[in-house]
Amino acid sequence: MKSIEINLSEARKLILAGQGLAKNKPFGRGKSGAVKALEQLGYVQIDAISVIQRAHHHTFWNRVGNYRPKLLYDLMAKDRKVMEYWSHAVAFLPMAHYRFCLHTMKYVSQAGNHWYQVDPKVKNYVYDRIANEGPLYARDFESKNKRSGAMWDLKPAKQALHELFMEGKLLVSARDNFQRRYDLPERVLPAGIDTSTPSEKEQAAFYLLTAIKAQGLVALGEVHYLRKWIKALILRYLPEFEEEGVVQAVRIAGDSKKIFYTTENNLQKLPKRVSKSIYFLSPFDNAIIQRKRLQYFFDFNYQTEIYLPEHKRVYGYFALPILWGTNFIGRLDPKADRKSDVLIVKNLQIEPHTKINKQLLGALKKALYDFATFNECHTIKVLETNLPMLADYLK
Repeated sequence: MKSIEINLSEARKLILAGQGLAKNKPFGRGKSGAVKALEQLGYVQIDAISVIQRAHHHTFWNRVGNYRPKLLYDLMAKDRKVMEYWSHAVAFLPMAHYRFCLHTMKYVSQAGNHWYQVDPKVKNYVYDRIANEGPLYARDFESKNKRSGAMWDLKPAKQALHELFMEGKLLVSARDNFQRRYDLPERVLPAGIDTSTPSEKEQAAFYLLTAIKAQGLVALGEVHYLRKWIKALILRYLPEFEEEGVVQAVRIAGDSKKIFYTTENNLQKLPKRVSKSIYFLSPFDNAIIQRKRLQYFFDFNYQTEIYLPEHKRVYGYFALPILWGTNFIGRLDPKADRKSDVLIVKNLQIEPHTKINKQLLGALKKALYDFATFNECHTIKVLETNLPMLADYLK
């Protein structure tokens, strides 16, 4: 099938529409909105950093009205509409995607391990305890005598829990204060869920179409990003998908070399405009997690500085990209001081090419106060910015 050409502006709209960032809170509110958002995005990455609300909550909040962290944990532990497993990293997934996780579970089992080489006796011990005692946390395996190297000490048990989780022999049934509670799959999966193993073609279509649905259009390398085990599967069936019209090859005007894939449905629903809303995006947000893609489509060079020593940071420890309409216009480095009820803006830098006007300043003010409320703060303190007039707008 021949490729078609779209321009960069159209590509940006496709991407933002897929990501739920083309208009404000497009998935609705509350639990139902969170489920719709997750089904659209395919996954939401989990992260533990808590200088502001954790990344997974941040990602949902940007897209779902009246979102609260408890909603997500209830959807997993009580409603069984959300599960936890591996995407390109550990993530929340729609429970309906369980059967498509079997491919990764099988790969890990056949490979022998995911991250850790664990003594089989330790794995059996951990599995048997959960099978016999019911759901357990990692802390439940900590030995009182703490004899270093013993199989019941916490570290090897935690490693065993991870490997059993990746093999699909255990699932996460709930989270309590960010601690996982593990249980057997048959006690976690809801009644009636499809647990049949997909065919290879069905699995390949799932990987490809889930990525396209979420991202608008994708290059193949972006589909198997950090998941080397799915590359060959997708390549095997891609010619059939193109021939059958399942996917459409796309090139970006001015670039004759790079090929992306989308669907006819995406192209037909291409939005004419994108709302002028401000979004502060987590470093782990689905829209920006692949930095080369962000640079290619949005001409925004972003790298998180979390892992850099302080003296090498330019924008700040947890600097968040700022999206306004179809452009990334700056970075915000926030910290929620909940005891003092203050959202501290350690640094807010706007890109040099950005046109500063009342519309932008008003949007920034609204976004900052909304963000403060989301982070359980009600006042804002700006320490550093290249927008000296911002302080007046925040009054």
